[in-house]
Amino acid sequence: MHRQSLLMFVLMIGLASTGFGQRQQQTHEEEGADGDATTACQSTFTSGTNQTFFQFCTTINGNVAEFQSPAKEEHIRIGTIFEGYGICDFDSLIRYFDWAAFDSGNWQASVLNQPNGPSTFPLTITRTTSDGIYTLTQVFARDTVEPSANIKMTLKNNTAAAHDFALVRYADIDANNGNGGNFKNEFDFTHDAAFGYNSGFNLNGVMLFAVPSNTTRFAFVQNIPDPPDPCGPVNNLPPTTPFFGDGSVGYDWNGTLGAHKSLTVTGEYRRF
Repeated sequence: MHRQSLLMFVLMIGLASTGFGQRQQQTHEEEGADGDATTACQSTFTSGTNQTFFQFCTTINGNVAEFQSPAKEEHIRIGTIFEGYGICDFDSLIRYFDWAAFDSGNWQASVLNQPNGPSTFPLTITRTTSDGIYTLTQVFARDTVEPSANIKMTLKNNTAAAHDFALVRYADIDANNGNGGNFKNEFDFTHDAAFGYNSGFNLNGVMLFAVPSNTTRFAFVQNIPDPPDPCGPVNNLPPTTPFFGDGSVGYDWNGTLGAHKSLTVTGEYRRF
């Protein structure tokens, strides 16, 4: 499939009704981790105090399972903890994903490279799909001035044939401690970023931003908190935005990976 037609293919799949989306519907009250999925923090990074406070954590599998800034304002580790990554292989329509609270069960064990020990940088987490087709390498960093958790992701095609793919990053944003417990926030998006926040005097939230890259890409929001289908991430776009409710944010990169080729993209979770 040619790269220029791949985005349209993603949109067409997203508009179709799929059993995948129905199968993975979960509520905030459910935890239900399965397989190698985990929401436990392997490393926690903290800086600043009060209004400059910034803390996020990563799991052994490379999920951002906490994002707190300013102090006592949590935006991810509320209710069911959903954050992570998904891959769609458009040639086979096989999905590979890990959303922290649950995963697809078709990954090999994570490989952690953290020479200075837990809660230090550099931090690299590598995972290969169980069929050996893809390897995803994540390199984590942070910016404490404009609080952000930075994730450089390299997706490699390990086979001798080209593969059409999508790589999705997603988070169930529950800004400001789930807005006092009702899990309703404002959601909006542009081509480059998706936002979950509260407006007015309690203006805090998280933006998922992507550094420009040489592949087809787009941000999106959902009108549900549940993870997207990596092969059709626009299944649950709100009819209009800004959308107020229990939603989530995501980013999609897609294209064609040649034999033994790789693509590197960078996403950031930023406080705003």
